[in-house]
Amino acid sequence: MRKYLLPVSLVAVVLAILTGFMDTDVLSGKNTKLKTVLDMISQTYVEEVDENKLVDDAIVGALKGLDPHSVYIPPREMARVREEFQGNFEGIGIQFEIVNGYLTVVTPIPGTPSDRAGILAGDKITMIDGSTAKDITTEEVFQRLKGPKGTAVKVTIQRPGIGEALEFTIIRDKIPIFTVDAKFMLDSDIGYIRLNKFAETSEAEFEQALEELEQMGMKKLIFDLRNNGGGYLEQAQLIADKFLPPGEMIVYTKGRISNSSNEFYSLDKTSYRKYPVIILVNRYSASASEIVAGALQDLDRSLIVGERTFGKGLVQSQYALNDGSAVRLTTARYYTPSGRLIQRPYDGKSIEDYYAEAQGSDDIKADSSKVYKTSQGRMVYGGGGIEPDVHLYADTLSAYYSKLWSKGVFREYVNQMLEKTGISLRDRYRNDYRKFLSSYKLSSADFEAFVSLAESKGVPADRAAIARDREDMENVFKAEIARYIWGTNESYQVRLSADDVLKQAKRLFPEAERFSENFKP
Repeated sequence: MRKYLLPVSLVAVVLAILTGFMDTDVLSGKNTKLKTVLDMISQTYVEEVDENKLVDDAIVGALKGLDPHSVYIPPREMARVREEFQGNFEGIGIQFEIVNGYLTVVTPIPGTPSDRAGILAGDKITMIDGSTAKDITTEEVFQRLKGPKGTAVKVTIQRPGIGEALEFTIIRDKIPIFTVDAKFMLDSDIGYIRLNKFAETSEAEFEQALEELEQMGMKKLIFDLRNNGGGYLEQAQLIADKFLPPGEMIVYTKGRISNSSNEFYSLDKTSYRKYPVIILVNRYSASASEIVAGALQDLDRSLIVGERTFGKGLVQSQYALNDGSAVRLTTARYYTPSGRLIQRPYDGKSIEDYYAEAQGSDDIKADSSKVYKTSQGRMVYGGGGIEPDVHLYADTLSAYYSKLWSKGVFREYVNQMLEKTGISLRDRYRNDYRKFLSSYKLSSADFEAFVSLAESKGVPADRAAIARDREDMENVFKAEIARYIWGTNESYQVRLSADDVLKQAKRLFPEAERFSENFKP
């Protein structure tokens, strides 16, 4: 068997991460110990080892014992992370799913090359640059459709209702990654904005959404941060700042190393938005979402509604490595203006238990030994996460409903429907969204055909679950048809029309108005 000596340069990468910030006197024995073990594995292990993977595993192992959020990011993942939070990449601009092996367009992103070329929701991309796209993987989609701005890609499309294949040549361009999923008026004076993450473009997108809704008459806002896992601290600061006068503390951090302890305040300005705000959160709202919710709660500026948040209050600093990978290392903790630590306790818990605990975050009781006061003297509690002012819970979905999603039955049936009726539905409703909202309803025959498709996919009909969840299931179909005809914003509007938490939150504005009226900077 051939033997390999782990290259010293690779060992150095591990040593730089594991020991680069430690005292030099402490390192003398540990460097030798680590290098000895890595060499031993490379030279004597029963099978040949992948040396790069060995180094990666050593880094992962070193970070694993620190906290749940200090992580190693391999080079391939690092490229996607940069794209996700920088707000753009270069490609053709589609949201897609792979349905029964076919690359299916969920929606073209407005203003992108695909949109300009005439690609439509429901199109199946069967060929890319002359090679089949059947049974393509998600990773292959990115490899084959993304590319430098100005380069061309040829796609062959099968469109519902059209027998012959269509061919398009699409010139790649910069594709914006939007973080505002939805923005619309719920009624004559209540606006709604949903933000999916805090990326480089979030503050600008949020400001644009506010201005558009204000021009439509918005005098109250529901800001939806449910399922928002966070992102950039400065974006959270800038978004919270829109509702605060100058000089109000938004968040502060405390750490051990130089420059890790900081305080962040609202900016100097002549005016700010004073209308009442309700922020929706749930157990998957984390990090930057908790900064915004915690700040506006502590300052008595917004009513927080929903479930207790995730409890991620650790500041990660990112250190680039020489192969394009990076280490994201916890260097400080986040605190709300009242002094609450956002981070949920994690000592003595496995990674699995830590994340499983978050699934039932409302079972985590407020720590009555850690009582804090808001600006108006209300009591709020520590213990991790942000406990809402008003607890509202989303309905628990049945196992049958969950299986339909996991088997891809919703998406497959929607595509079958659109192949038959998509063009006629688009022609009937595309100029009258309000009519679609009020009049479109899935027929009983179509719904039973959906149930039959599910049975053919190994999901036996559960009539009790169907009776309970049918309204929500039909709403899914209606939302997907809205996406096909108009796009993501309208699709969210349909889905949210059946959102009980949102319906209940709208009725809480009298209390939110008292916050805005009593707010004293």
